[in-house]
Formats: sequence, structure tokens, C-alpha cells
Amino acid sequence: MRHPWLNKYPIPKDSKFLILGTHPPMPYGGRLDFYYGNMSEFWRFLDGVYPGQRLYNDGCPKLEDIIRFLAKLKMGISDLVEETDETPFSTDNDMRWTKLNSCLSKELENSQIKTIYFTSFSGQNSALSLFKKWLKENGLNDVKIPEAQQWRKNGFEISIFNRLIKLEILFSPSPTARRSGNRIPEFQNWKLTNPNGSFDQFRIDWYRSKLPKL
Repeated sequence: MRHPWLNKYPIPKDSKFLILGTHPPMPYGGRLDFYYGNMSEFWRFLDGVYPGQRLYNDGCPKLEDIIRFLAKLKMGISDLVEETDETPFSTDNDMRWTKLNSCLSKELENSQIKTIYFTSFSGQNSALSLFKKWLKENGLNDVKIPEAQQWRKNGFEISIFNRLIKLEILFSPSPTARRSGNRIPEFQNWKLTNPNGSFDQFRIDWYRSKLPKL
């Protein structure tokens, strides 16, 4: 199954920031025909980070509002997987990918990307793991990225396409990620000053600290 949006929404050349995911669940059942539209939780978090931008709209964001916002922020969005086999899947763990994003190299090189954000980082089909595979497929074997736990607090810089690009982790917006909240040291530290705070609130605060200012 081919990715529904990679060709329709390439990374804009003036983008300075890039969010990288994996692939939408298939078959796709979201009301929003765009990245992170299956449940729109990602856009709910961003609505908390950037109030007044109409990014959630009671659970069904409007595509024109999202496109306008991304252009204003100079933010691109893309996924690492271009094709999967015909097996239906709802999570990254169940995804059987057959081809990584063949446009990403050219789009990155022709952009002004200085920071890449990953919305998943653990497991062999996470965005970060697939990015490491993508580096090897594109002859960038000398780029070594340590385990995310070592650098997710402060980010990590790599050199590709003759420029430095900073890598940052955004904790997964998936509702199922709440199950692992109590095992995340950053969440436990956050709870010391926010004893009544939820994992959702922590993720919004984390996104706010990592994402660019509008």
C-alpha cells in the first residue's frame, strides 16, 4: 500500500523544521486526510502549544488551518515509510513496510531544515529507528545516532547534506503511550513540580519546550 500523502504534500523548500513519523494506519479511517489525522491527538497537543491557531477544532481539524499554520511556522511534515505490504495494521509494531521514503533525501537536501522531530523512538518500526535505516540506505553510514535515552533531553546534532541538523524527540501523541508514562523519567521529574498533572499535560509541556516559537 502506497503512502497516501507523501507525493501530495512534499517538504516545502523554505521549511526550517521537520516532523517525521512512520506511516498512517491502514486501512485509513480518519476524517482528516493528512498526517496524524487518524485520531488527531497530535493536533490536540499542538493546539495546546499554539493556542488560537485552530488546530484541533473539536476533534476534526480543518486542513486549510493546518496548512496555513505549518507555512507560518516554516514546518514540514513527512513519514519514513513510502510503501507497506497489503497487511492491515493499526500500530507501528504491526506495520510491514516494503519501501522507505524515496523522496526524503532530495527534499531534505533542497530545504532549509535545521531541526528534525521524531514522534516515536522505540521499537524497530519507530520513526527514529526507520530514520537510521534510511541513513544507511542513502549511503550515510558514517552518521551514528546513539540510543534516544542518551540525548532526548537536549537533542543530538548530525551532519548531512553539508549542514548540521539537530534531532529532537517528541513523545508519541498516541493514546496508548499513556501506558508507559510512569516508566518515563522525564515525566516523573515533571510530576515533582506538577503533582496533579497528567501525562497529556506533560507531553504538551514537552512539545512546548522543544518546538519553535510562532
